[in-house]
Amino acid sequence: MFIILVVMTTLFAIITTNSMFSWMMMELNMLAFTPLIWLQKSTTEIDISIKYLIPQSFASSLFMMAIIMTTYSPYSNALASTSLLMKLGSAPFHAWFPAVMYSINIMAGFILMTWQKIIPLSLMMIPQMSFMPLILTSAMMTALWGSIAGLNQTSITSMLTFSSIAHLAWLTSASIFSAKVTFLYFMLYTFTLFPIFSLMNIWSMTSHKMLMHSSLNTYPQITFIISLLSLAGMPPLAMFSSKIPIIILMSTAPTTLIIMLIGAAISLYFYLIIIFTMVLNLSNSLNTSSKTLLSKNICALFITFQLSSLPLTLYLLPQ
Repeated sequence: MFIILVVMTTLFAIITTNSMFSWMMMELNMLAFTPLIWLQKSTTEIDISIKYLIPQSFASSLFMMAIIMTTYSPYSNALASTSLLMKLGSAPFHAWFPAVMYSINIMAGFILMTWQKIIPLSLMMIPQMSFMPLILTSAMMTALWGSIAGLNQTSITSMLTFSSIAHLAWLTSASIFSAKVTFLYFMLYTFTLFPIFSLMNIWSMTSHKMLMHSSLNTYPQITFIISLLSLAGMPPLAMFSSKIPIIILMSTAPTTLIIMLIGAAISLYFYLIIIFTMVLNLSNSLNTSSKTLLSKNICALFITFQLSSLPLTLYLLPQ
């Protein structure tokens, strides 16, 4: 029921043209997502939910103030952008995001990394809600912090958390220039992240050491490796393809673009650590059981998706 409510409030917030109604849907979305953190109803999950609710409520208050100030203040969009960046977990308003992701369950973590970003991103595309200097500055800080902070992580969840922060820089930058490019990047990012979280949930892998001793057969490991290579931005995979139109659009902001590219190069290092770990652990023999054949078909389908994203991206390149 709560998942349905999260989906419906997001859709209502996107299609409405009323700022107050968007704020109401954003609040309901936040309240509907909170029970998804309480699956086991432990003390730790209650603590996590509080860490999630406090910054989200504060950001909602700022957004309400921005709506009220719209009629008589020309800088209300700066306040609105601040609140939306805080809800997204973008630097320097990101402190709550790693703290929540560190102990959250895998399903809620995937939703928080993907679906929960839709409402703030859609609102940030509205000119009255976006302040370009603040968003570009935050994108530079986010790209650098997400890549540098992920270097010393031994937990896969923590690494994916800072990876999400680094990718958020590309999403927020794209939201200024083009809604289609933003949607494309978000869609490819979600589909790339999904098999990683699915395998982590099935085989309970949370650290590099578990990867070395995991019971994954060859084809799920190949799927996991390709997903990480895509997140790292290796050509010609999906996340590399989705960066091409953003790079073209951001040619008018070369300083921000250069810093984001540097951040992407730094983040490549901690992706390669896990990739090398899994490559060394690949099985030398392929089983022919029905389970393995099913995994083989899924792996082939996922590789096809990763490679077919390049023609779609080239088709949507800005003219």
